[in-house]
Formats: sequence, C-alpha cells, structure tokens
Amino acid sequence: MSLAGQQLFSLVVPVLNEEDVLDGTYATLNEVLESIDMPFEVIVVDNGSTDRTPEMMATICAGDPRWKYIRLSRNFGYQNSITAGMLAASGDGIMIIDADLQDPPELIPEFIARWQQGYDIVYGVREKRTGESFLRVFPTMMAMRFITWMSDDVKLPLNSSDFRLISRRVRDAFAQLPETTRYVRGMIHWLGFRQIGVPYVRRGRVGGYSKVNPIYLIGFMFNAVFNFSIKPLRLFSLTGAAILALTSLLAVLYVVMSFVTSPPPGITTVLLLLLSNLGLGSLGIGVLGEYIAKIYHETKRRPMWLVDYTLNAASPAPPGWLGIPIAQPLGDPPLKPPAAA
Repeated sequence: MSLAGQQLFSLVVPVLNEEDVLDGTYATLNEVLESIDMPFEVIVVDNGSTDRTPEMMATICAGDPRWKYIRLSRNFGYQNSITAGMLAASGDGIMIIDADLQDPPELIPEFIARWQQGYDIVYGVREKRTGESFLRVFPTMMAMRFITWMSDDVKLPLNSSDFRLISRRVRDAFAQLPETTRYVRGMIHWLGFRQIGVPYVRRGRVGGYSKVNPIYLIGFMFNAVFNFSIKPLRLFSLTGAAILALTSLLAVLYVVMSFVTSPPPGITTVLLLLLSNLGLGSLGIGVLGEYIAKIYHETKRRPMWLVDYTLNAASPAPPGWLGIPIAQPLGDPPLKPPAAA
C-alpha cells in the first residue's frame, strides 16, 4: 500500500529464541532500511520463543512504531511463520530475512532495485556458505540439490533461499494457495511471474544458535519433495518394472541352464530375491504413506497458526479454503503482553 505516493516496503523477520542477536538485528536492519529512502515496516513473527525475545520486542515496538510483533501461540514451524508475516504485511514490496542475519542485509537495496526494475520475485542464490562447519554445510547443500532434482511440478532454482523479495501482487496470489503443509520457497516459484536470482555469500551466525539439526533437515527435505513432486512414486514404479524384467530374464536363464547344465543351488538366489522385494516393498509403502499423510493433514483443515497477541500489528488470518476462512485470530490474550522495559 502506498503512503503519500510512495511505495511501502515490508520486511518479515521470523524469530525463535533470538535474544542473543535481537538488539544487533534491530540496529543493523534500521541502518539499512533508513538508507533506502522509502517508508518501511518490520514484521517480527515469533514462533513461541521461551527466552527474553517477547520482552525485548515489547521494548522495541514501544520505541519504534515501524516495528511490529506477532507472537504465535506456539511453534507452528518456519514455513507457517513466514507465511503469517507475508500475509500481515502492508507493503508494495515484501521481503524475508532471518534474525541471525546470515543472509546479508546490505543486499536489501539491490533486491529493491531489481523489484523496481519490474521483477515480481527477487530471490537469493547461495553461491557459497562461510563461517559454518563442513558437517553442517555439506548435508544442507546435498539436500538442496536433491530437492531441485526431484521437483517436477515446477523446476526449482538450485541453491535458492527464503531470502526473497516479492511484489504485492505475488503476495496476493500466494494468499490464494490453501495447502496447510507448506514449502513456501517452492510455492512462490510455482506462481510464475517475472523472477530473477541475486547471488550472494551466506555467512555464519554472529550469536545465538542454529535451530537446524539433522532431523529438521530430513523433515524439510521430505516436505519439499512430497509437496512438489510425484517422482518418488514414479521411481518405485520404474524400479518395480525393472525388477520384474530382471526376474523374467533370470527365469529364462534358469530354463536354458536346466537343459544345458545343472542350475546353481537356488536357496541363495531365492533369499536375495525375497529380501530385495521385501525391502523395495517396504520403501514403496513408506513413500506412499508420506503422500497419504499429506492428504490426511490437508483434509483436517486445521489453522496454519494461532496468534497469541500482537504489538503495533493486526492478526493475520491464514488463507481460506474454497472461500471459507480456516482460522480467525483469537481474542485478547489471557495475560497482558510483556511491558516495555
């Protein structure tokens, strides 16, 4: 929404237990945003922090009305929190950045410049990662490559990130996507529109700790693949056809050998075939179960998030399904929001 003929810029910052970096994030982002000569708002979405993040945000919001705070009733996951922030934004351009500032905020003016050139989606491309151990970087990069390779609904750019700016019309189109199990990165690319990538170097954290662990990474990878690809099902169909073909060839070979010479003892072959088919069948059932689980979660139509309270902001309602809202903001919180220090 424009203010006095000027475009408004919205920056969404998801947080979870970021008390160690929040003061630095506030100072750094304000310095960058005040240099762009454009009205701005910063929307901090809290996924149920248990540290001093709520109290610190109360102080920030009391002293700076440009900063807004939305506290969710619990941790609804990163994908839902950034969705909530984007739907709460009032800007003509809406961007996401993590509070740890591993994605460089000094590139925000470049993203805005690309947007003003006419691009509806400007996304960051991680060319390199510094300040992180090999044991953390390597699995993450392999997971990203696997997600890109498996995607078939829409081809996802390799090494793209959630460090992204979208226009308001992209946000409005995004708000029409009703699925509750979300892979926002893929959903944004699926929308189409004019897109461009901005390469950058992702750096290490200056404080706090990462919330990404191997279990989260595996869940993230599965969520991305099963939301944007049916390749796993096709791969198991092809594998089953290949095993059937090989089994047929083996049967022909044994028939021929029975006339020419004595066929080899069959117990080892039988055991190998039984075990391979058992393993393949179990994996196939597991893959099929993942898709059935997605259907199960979608049919429940539970809210993507519930809002505990807000500061300087209105409660964002999740997208509706078939025109029916699937959530409404809760009433007043049972306890008052943290008082400003």
